[in-house]
Amino acid sequence: MVAGPPFTLGLLLFEGCMPAGLFAVADLLRAAHLRAGRELMRWRWLTVDGRPVNGGEGGPALTPAGALIDSADELDALLLPGLWVSSLEGLQQTLQARRAEIAALRALPAHCALWSYCAGVPLLAASGRLQGRAATATWWLAPHLQALFPQVAWQFDEALVDSDSTITAAGANGYLALMLDQLARRMEIESLREVQEVLMLPQPRQRHPAFAAVSLMALREPWLRELLLWAQRTPAVALTVPAAAAALKLSPRTLSRHLQAATGLPAASWLRRVKLRQVAERLSRGPEPLKRLAEDLGFSTEAALHRMFKQMTGLTPQGYRAQYRQGT
Repeated sequence: MVAGPPFTLGLLLFEGCMPAGLFAVADLLRAAHLRAGRELMRWRWLTVDGRPVNGGEGGPALTPAGALIDSADELDALLLPGLWVSSLEGLQQTLQARRAEIAALRALPAHCALWSYCAGVPLLAASGRLQGRAATATWWLAPHLQALFPQVAWQFDEALVDSDSTITAAGANGYLALMLDQLARRMEIESLREVQEVLMLPQPRQRHPAFAAVSLMALREPWLRELLLWAQRTPAVALTVPAAAAALKLSPRTLSRHLQAATGLPAASWLRRVKLRQVAERLSRGPEPLKRLAEDLGFSTEAALHRMFKQMTGLTPQGYRAQYRQGT
């Protein structure tokens, strides 16, 4: 848990953004402050030039507290919301229309961390601030972003990617995973659990029940989230209990005991589920060959992946894809 002066977070508004996520972040911070009994993060509503922006489709104008260009030195981090885009053409048009925001992101001082989620992540990529870094974004944007920004180490099978001074999250509700991770570093875990129960909603998309225990949104303990993110980055063949214990600076026996108590699953089984959930996410996105998934995620062979997946879910990978494929 981090102690010290309050962290200052900028909430950036711009034409075409989805401001609901930013309002949810502000509400979440208010609730966290009340429960913690102290100020954990200050937040400032900003636009690039300090002028109000259109709330969209008959919504009210959104008036910021100031301009990003005047507040940059005071910010510890800036959060970019998702935005309304539904095609490659729309994404390209948005990047053109948001040139002022992209230039402002590029000009921010190095000490200001950049956070975003969903379709807001392309703005960070266009600014160059993700160059050479790992990042994630909304699943359907994957082929477009890989083509437009090949210099970014895209990890679309991860829900949250923390890469030094940039944090990105997938999905329109990615701000929840992002803020949950940040608040877990700043307040007592029991207090955060109460805030979660009051304000955080589960992801609405249907998923196989075998993966409920390895959903980032469902994990309340910071060490479990840390372990999940480590497991997502680790090739399947290297995903052993001793390696996981070493990553958390625990003995294998201690880690196994803690994991069993927290999840009801043996450590090895829980770790396998993390990796197989990544497989499931990619299966649900489209027709990617199973051989490529096995290679990308570090399984020893395609056959081994096929066998493990069916044992875990009762479905073949092809059957899972047919049942759980996301709409396009």
